[in-house]
Amino acid sequence: MIENLVYAFILVFSLTLLAISIQAFRRSGKVKVLMISFALLLFFSKGILFTVQLFVEPFKQETLWVLSGLCDIGILSMIFLAVLKR
Repeated sequence: MIENLVYAFILVFSLTLLAISIQAFRRSGKVKVLMISFALLLFFSKGILFTVQLFVEPFKQETLWVLSGLCDIGILSMIFLAVLKR
């Protein structure tokens, strides 16, 4: 039960941060902010993936961890590039 509330909070929080970052990109036009927006989109997508898995279980456990790992690589790459971008 508590894990459902935690996943719901993570989804709402990541979606809120994504909306804020997209708004910030529209105002600033900076590529760094766009990269962070993409990282937040991946984080939100990962949250959706885990939430769907929690209720429906469409993936095998191994497939879920591979998809989760790919999301993590994308998130870390976008943050890394945003930090290093001049």
